[in-house]
Amino acid sequence: MPAETGGAPASGGRVFGLGDYWAGRLTDATREPVADVSSADAFPATPGGWHQRAAEVLALVTARARGRRLEQIYPVTDTPTPEGPCRTIRSLTDVPPAAADPHEARRALAGALELVWGVGPWHAAALRTAGTRTLADLTHHPRFGVEAGRVCGALAAADPAAAFWVVRQRCGGSHPLLWCTRALFDPSAFLFVDIETLGFSGVAAILIGVAEWRETRLEVTQYVAESVADEPALLAALAQHAAGKQALVTFNGLSFDVPVLAARAAYYGMRDVVRPLVTLPHFDLLPFARRAWRDRLGDCQAVTIERELLGIVRPDDLPGAYVPSFYETYQQDGEVGPLTYIIDHNRWDVGGLARIFTYLTPEALGVCDVG
Repeated sequence: MPAETGGAPASGGRVFGLGDYWAGRLTDATREPVADVSSADAFPATPGGWHQRAAEVLALVTARARGRRLEQIYPVTDTPTPEGPCRTIRSLTDVPPAAADPHEARRALAGALELVWGVGPWHAAALRTAGTRTLADLTHHPRFGVEAGRVCGALAAADPAAAFWVVRQRCGGSHPLLWCTRALFDPSAFLFVDIETLGFSGVAAILIGVAEWRETRLEVTQYVAESVADEPALLAALAQHAAGKQALVTFNGLSFDVPVLAARAAYYGMRDVVRPLVTLPHFDLLPFARRAWRDRLGDCQAVTIERELLGIVRPDDLPGAYVPSFYETYQQDGEVGPLTYIIDHNRWDVGGLARIFTYLTPEALGVCDVG
């Protein structure tokens, strides 16, 4: 349906540019809660209602950008990569770094006898009763001393990744002690990453949003594929950007973002390009958020946390499952409006990621008696 008709649904309730495959996927998806819904009051929960709302948003963004180029809307530059130039958009937003005391974090970790293999809760309680209060004390133990010394060395290392991996291997990916290790990293060491794709598995990444702290502000950089052929440059640009970073932060990235990036790099024979990224210490906020707020919130989706805890309601936002259809529409008619929607949606995602990271810190660290 052409945009000039005002955004009404096409015959059969189909959004313009939404093929049969995606129409079916979205109809199925909207029978259950969708991950990227920002406000239950703003958007109807029925499949037909979602399609109607998508048609309205599509018409709005198309009309708003009709006849304009991407460079007329955003400060677009080209980032050179070995795979060719990558379209890049940068912006600054006021999200100050999370406050964290590395000394308090080290104190909490130093008392975690459970970080030593073989020391479970029962052993730890017995050791504390007998006067062994810290890992340094445990280095004198005839059974656990050698391993305790190794753990102490990792926690005292200049590279905070050493402490991260000791805790990660012993406690898992959502333990409060692992969250304590984030205080050992300088705020500028974190790279926040959120990607947009044409589906859920085996499909192209079309936009990669990254963010990092520049002193007291958050700089958001978005690498945009104006066509699927630009995906190798997208991956190469991300790899260049990640060089020098010490830790990765995502929301559900262990299950989605990182596996997708690794698979797409493998598809192009670029495994070495993204290997440094996928081996970084990785703070996936979803399991931490579930630990902190599962009893307080109906769900721990990022937009729910933004709305219920941060008081942020995104304007004109739709479930992320609509991104492929908007990109398909952009590819078909050449108008950049649908692409601007995806760019803005991703900017909200990556900025929200940093805000959740900042908001989560005091509560999560409080669990392990830090801060």
